Amino acid sequence: MKKRGRNNYVNLENQLNPLPSPFKSLCAIAMAAVLFTGCSLFEPETRPGTPLALPAHYQPLYTQADPGPGKWWQAFGSEELNTLVGRALSGNFDIRTALAKVRQAEAAARKAGADLSPSLDYGGGAEKNRQQTKTDAAGSASDQSGTFSANLSAGYELDLWGRLQALHTSEILEYDATREDLEAAAVTVAADVVTSWVAVLSLRRQIAILENQIRMNRQMLKLQELRFLNGQADTLAVSQQREALAQARAVLPTLQQAEEQQRNALAVLLGRAGADSLSISQATLPKLIPLPKAGLPADLLATRPDVRAAGLRLKAVDWQVSAARADRLPSLTLSAEAAVSSSSLDLLFSNWVATLAAAVTGPLFDGERREAEVDRARAEADQVLTAYARTVAQAVQEVEDSLISEKRQGEYLLLLTEQLEASRLTVKTARIQYMNGQDNYLSYLTAWTSAQSLERQLVEEQATQIKNRITLYRTLGGDWTRNLISHTE
Repeated sequence: MKKRGRNNYVNLENQLNPLPSPFKSLCAIAMAAVLFTGCSLFEPETRPGTPLALPAHYQPLYTQADPGPGKWWQAFGSEELNTLVGRALSGNFDIRTALAKVRQAEAAARKAGADLSPSLDYGGGAEKNRQQTKTDAAGSASDQSGTFSANLSAGYELDLWGRLQALHTSEILEYDATREDLEAAAVTVAADVVTSWVAVLSLRRQIAILENQIRMNRQMLKLQELRFLNGQADTLAVSQQREALAQARAVLPTLQQAEEQQRNALAVLLGRAGADSLSISQATLPKLIPLPKAGLPADLLATRPDVRAAGLRLKAVDWQVSAARADRLPSLTLSAEAAVSSSSLDLLFSNWVATLAAAVTGPLFDGERREAEVDRARAEADQVLTAYARTVAQAVQEVEDSLISEKRQGEYLLLLTEQLEASRLTVKTARIQYMNGQDNYLSYLTAWTSAQSLERQLVEEQATQIKNRITLYRTLGGDWTRNLISHTE
């Protein structure tokens, strides 16, 4: 291995021998500097896998490579819903904004990478001069000349301490973080679309139940009026039934308003203005989709794009600290320039001059500006670390809240169903007693109104249970967004 290195050095020396001595020295310096280029003396230290202590069932299990939930909304079995989510993923305003930020970050990473390569500029020009001189009172002389020129100039900063590479790495990590932001936006938008869709179906079901209850109240009002004419009911019973009808009718506009507003909100999620062209044909609530498989919270740090983005931004700012530290050391810049000029275009390339130079620059006194930049970058890293820890803590909170909601909402639905069954039995008993003259009409009407209210409330709480399941899937993230950029472009 040493012999091969010696031979390479001899070959390089032989190649330099034909050159003048100053050029040989300059090239030798340049080649020696290149050997050190890209060696970063200030690589960031490896940080722990998690920014804060996690509960035992949240410990990372990256070895399982669990991708998290897939396109979970497809479990509803609704082509209409699948179409709505697909349109939102391509047209939603937040997703389009996030995609634009991804493109900006990609361009910034390419720009930072360009600083690692030499630069080559060109220039050219032509100049024409005409001079007239008066010789005597009767005559004058004129002189005309022209000059043509062209030049090439090259420059290259040798990345001796890895400063430029650190900046490039930081921009690449920021680009990766913006991709994760895009995926996080997609996870949120998909969940919001499904939630709005469920809300629309829930309101439509409640409206249908209420309209049926209004029809029943009208029939009961006619019956009470007939019983009053026959002397079987008093005016109080008629008034009470008329009040019950008015009360049911008063609820209808609020439900219709909420349904229309939900459709408008859904249209905005799809990237549209107004819900005029939005068609939702389904009228019943979907069945509850299954729970995600057990044990998934253990891979929360790997399956949530917002957590991944926060981790990437911490790495990016760590590389910015490295760049700031390297900036305190001297830098070496190579430059070369070739220029040609002539008063005649056909002789332009006959007269030329070439220059090759190297320059070393470094700070002697900068009022601690570079040291302050290092301190600023480190403080920013602490800030990003805190933001990363907060993102993880909030992710754990969201999952825990979703699991609690799952459990308590299920219990509540069971009790509410039992309450509705008991209320219906009360209505049946109250009606028998009223028809037998054992009780007044108000007791029966109160029981009946309560049962009607519970029937609508049960639909609303069933929708809440479905929304909680949607929220749980959203909090778990997943990798179904990996190919989102190719679909949105």
